[in-house]
This record gives sequence, structure tokens and C-alpha cells, in this order.
Amino acid sequence: MLAEKMGRWPIIPAVTIGQTTSLLLYSLAPDPTWFYPIRIFHALTLAAFAPIALAITQDLAPPNKRATTIGTYLTSIGVAGTIGPFLCTFLVNYVSYTQVFQIAAIIPLIGLAPFLLIRPKGTHTPNPKETNLSLFTSLKTISSSRNMLILTYLRLSFSFTYAFFITLFAVYAENTLVLLPSLIALLFGIRGLTNMLSRIPSGRLADKIGYKIPIVTAFTLLTITFLTISQTDNIYFLILAMIIYGAAHGIRAVAEWSMLGDYAPSEAGTVATAYLSTMFSVGAAFGAVAAGALTLILATQAIFTLAAVITLTGALAINLTKPQNRN
Repeated sequence: MLAEKMGRWPIIPAVTIGQTTSLLLYSLAPDPTWFYPIRIFHALTLAAFAPIALAITQDLAPPNKRATTIGTYLTSIGVAGTIGPFLCTFLVNYVSYTQVFQIAAIIPLIGLAPFLLIRPKGTHTPNPKETNLSLFTSLKTISSSRNMLILTYLRLSFSFTYAFFITLFAVYAENTLVLLPSLIALLFGIRGLTNMLSRIPSGRLADKIGYKIPIVTAFTLLTITFLTISQTDNIYFLILAMIIYGAAHGIRAVAEWSMLGDYAPSEAGTVATAYLSTMFSVGAAFGAVAAGALTLILATQAIFTLAAVITLTGALAINLTKPQNRN
């Protein structure tokens, strides 16, 4: 809503500075209790980035190449998701965790410089329909759409199980599978690499055949991934699982955001983008809490099996969407 009042582009520099500040604060925390307020501040800065950046991308996308454009944009995130873990693999062998955070704090500022150079003037003209709607009215409009509700479920089911993975896998791999931290970071890097490589082809495919087949494929692959993680301690199978997970993540992300461009009510476009980002945060928050709670009563392997069942429902849910004319 703020972006519709003052424009979308000014939000990005503020988020960048917040990201750098958050990473520096992690490195300066004297004890773990400080992580709570730092994490809240960090979450607020991250929450502002995704919907605004995606709204800008959708503004710039040609109508007949929306999925390809979004796939190209999301590939940049995939590049970061690939380089970051590999860089971490290298750094943890030579510097402390504190220094890793301090080095990471520099990276957002490096990204800010070219952004300020290429930022166009007057590219965003607020949509009068959007600025005149209240937040409640916008959300009511979104929730009245069957396709938006199904898209919401897809988002929640993925983010819920993604939180299982992010919360538990590194701990499980180090403590149960006894893998070296550098090897665990390498696994995350492999996942990021296939995530990145799958996004542009996924966008082109979705523009040609629609969203249903890519979504079914992505959630089926996620199911296979969680089942593999739950059943093996073989490093080669784990590498294969990371390859599949990365590809599934990339396919799903492109298809979901492209679906939003077609399914979101035109009078609530930016709010719909923020709404879908919020649904990811909601699912991830509940997923992380659930993962922690479930470890008290279930083995980690059983939790990953549960994640497989949840993602399988996503592959089925997409079939409930109503056909819609695509621009």
C-alpha cells in the first residue's frame, strides 16, 4: 500500500540498507538472545523486498512474455542462491562465522550501486483503482477468487515444507549423517545451481503450455525429494535430491508468480503481490515452529516423510483451478 502511494522504486534502497544492517548486527550479537530482535528487524526488511521487486518486474514484462520475464528475474535470485553457499563453503574454512556475516553485509551495498545508476524516473504511475481501494477491500477482492485461493494453498504448502527443510536439514546432516559443514554448504549450493538453471526454461515453457503441468511437475519432484532425504544417508543420493529440489523450486516459483499475473484482480495488483509474499512468510513461520515441535515426538526422517505427503497435495490442488483467459 505504501508503494502505491510513494512509488515502488524508492523502497528498494531502504531495504538494501536494512539488509546490510541486519547482517552486521548478527556479527555483533554478544549472545543468542540478541538474535530475536535482530531477526525481527531482518524479517521486516526482507518482507518489503519481494513484493516490490516482483511488482516492478511485472510492470516491465511484455504481456505475452510474462513468465519468461519473471523467470529471468528469478534467475538472478537463483544466481545468488548458487554463489552464496559456494562462497560460504570457501569462507568457513578460513574465517570465523562473525567474519562471514561481516563479509556478507557488504554484498547488498554492492547491489545498490548499479540499481541507483539504472533507476528510471517516472516509470511507475500509480493505478487509480489500486490507490482508491482500502487494504480490506483489496484482500476481500483477492479472497473471492477461487484461483487465488488455490494459488494461496500452493504457496502455503510449499513454504510450510520449505521451512521443514531449512530448519532441520543442516542440523540433521551434521548431527545424524555426520557430514562436514563445508559439505553441507556444498549441498545447498548444488540446490541453488539447479534452481537458477531451471527458471528461464520454466518461464518459456509456461508461456507456451500454461501453468498446470509445470506446477504438477514441481510438486511431484518436491515429493520425491523429501522421500529421498527421509530414506537415505548416501551422499550421492543426497546430491541427487538437492539437484531435484533446486529444479522443482525454480519451476514452481516461475509458475506461481506468472499465475499471479493472470489470476490477480487488476484493481489489486500490487497488494496481491504483497499478499502472496506474505503467504510464503506465514507458511514458513508456521512450518519452522511445527518442525521444531515435531522433533520432540518424531524422528527427523518421519518429519521429511510428512513433508512429502504435504507437497503431494499441491500437485493435486492445481487441478481445481478454473480455466482463465491468458493475456
